[in-house]
Amino acid sequence: MTSDGNSPSAGTSSPSRHTERIVYADSWEPLLTDFGLRTFDDYYHFGEGTTIGVNRKRNVQRLVIGDGPDRKVLFMKRFDHPHFKDIVDTLRAFGGFVSQAGVEWRNARLLLDNGIGAYRPVCMGERTHWKMEKQSFFITEELDQACLRDFVTSSWHTLDRAAQDHIIVAMASLARTLHGLNIAVPDLVVWHLYFEPATIADDMPWSIIDLHRMRQGVRSQRRKARDISRLCWSMLPEYFDEDHKRLLLATYLDGLSDSQAKALTRVIERYTATLNKRHTAHRYYPKNERAPALQSD
Repeated sequence: MTSDGNSPSAGTSSPSRHTERIVYADSWEPLLTDFGLRTFDDYYHFGEGTTIGVNRKRNVQRLVIGDGPDRKVLFMKRFDHPHFKDIVDTLRAFGGFVSQAGVEWRNARLLLDNGIGAYRPVCMGERTHWKMEKQSFFITEELDQACLRDFVTSSWHTLDRAAQDHIIVAMASLARTLHGLNIAVPDLVVWHLYFEPATIADDMPWSIIDLHRMRQGVRSQRRKARDISRLCWSMLPEYFDEDHKRLLLATYLDGLSDSQAKALTRVIERYTATLNKRHTAHRYYPKNERAPALQSD
């Protein structure tokens, strides 16, 4: 086991074809050990949390450790035998085998190291066979912020136009910052964005969750533009009108030549239309019973 805040790529080697390892951030190891979580199986088969998301390849639990001022709320995402295409995708993206938990760990660290908010990594573990992932888990601490999607559904129509526009500009500025670092976030949607509502009139620092598909070293403007398509798609017309979306694009594209801006606008609009043809984003909003996104998506 290792206990540090570095990338899990720096783990210990083993001559065995079967390996397990756990990596801790900061001072989390003694807290989790006191809670009874020591081995990979302790984490992977932990069943005392509240399940808030599950499918055939992963499940998410919310767990609470400690009491009073020492109380911590954590989210644990566990992956089971990832699809072969996911293994190949990470191999291409990172130049080596990286577990699904390792991907999220690396990506969260990358954002935080660049001054961009993300869920705070607590711990990750992986079980591999000949370096290929069999199972892994990733634990983060609950964000002390509001989900933008939840804020929008509860409070958007109570804001004046200037406050709404300020949020739109802040979203576009976040995308510009990410893309300026050649970071693409294909899951850049309103339910993955967290902020402190009290900062609406200020710089509005964001945090981003669900970083599984985030990639660095992306130089293609067309590929980055698809992140904006996804963001536009997630902005339901019940809350965001066409002027909001025009402001988002104008802010994001500011500084480009007319020809560049027009070309990227076409890319964004076409891919947004494609996404809407598949299905609208309504299913991800709380008024739909299938919607809860919390910090686990």
